[in-house]
Amino acid sequence: MFQDIGSLINEAKNVGLVSHDSGGANILNALVKEFGDINFKLLVKGPAESIFDGKNIKFYSDESAFFDEVDFVLFGTGSTSYEKKLLRYAKSKDIKTAAILDHFVNYKERFIDDSTISFPDYCFVCDEYSYQIAKKELDPYKNISVCKNYLVASYKHKLDACNSLKKNTILYVLENTNEHWDEKLLPWEVAFNNFYENFYKHSDFCTIIVRPHPKDDPKIYQSLKKYEEIIFDYSSSPLISLSKVSTVVGIESYLLYISHSCGMIVYTSLPDKIRPPNLPQHVYKRF
Repeated sequence: MFQDIGSLINEAKNVGLVSHDSGGANILNALVKEFGDINFKLLVKGPAESIFDGKNIKFYSDESAFFDEVDFVLFGTGSTSYEKKLLRYAKSKDIKTAAILDHFVNYKERFIDDSTISFPDYCFVCDEYSYQIAKKELDPYKNISVCKNYLVASYKHKLDACNSLKKNTILYVLENTNEHWDEKLLPWEVAFNNFYENFYKHSDFCTIIVRPHPKDDPKIYQSLKKYEEIIFDYSSSPLISLSKVSTVVGIESYLLYISHSCGMIVYTSLPDKIRPPNLPQHVYKRF
């Protein structure tokens, strides 16, 4: 089945967005700006609160008021119960629903809450690679379509207009994973050490911009402040940092996929002996 996300938005009288995690929020924020003639009603929490910055949005804090005023809701699909519970509530009120899946992992888990699975009326992914994963993981659910990656399109446009590319600066995308790779070190430390010792020290890069993952507590990365060559980027958008580099490194953040899609060189810092990153193989190189 194929469904056009633009048709769903344009056919609705009042469009709502529900979002929590940064991955989906960034895609939805880019979508909002693409549909500049539509006024979107927003119900957001968590990292998403600092991401939406369009002129055609109205924020809601009252869930009942929000759902009383919308007839179509587009959901992000984060790891918390926030979007899951509200999706279930929207379906109980017979409101048309759709969700956008970001990244490439845990698709089915994003719709399970309290051992109950609730699928939206329509589900969208942003590329063919994700579509094949979704078809397999969400089976027997079939209402899956591929939509434009509004975030990649937005970033490409903005980065193409930027002439401040600096070859001696590299962006490192920090993220911690809930895995056990070493007896003493956290996963992010294992990956960063791999990058620093096996790549950075042997390169011509002078400055490392490090960008903590929005879901992580920045305090866990405090040990990096001892490095004189490191600059932290805590901004809600990675665009400024991306405009300064041509090479991006990290474990398996979706930002690596976006960077590759924008023409940048991408490396995974995940050591070979651990496992492959959850990214399309053509996206990344190894040290």
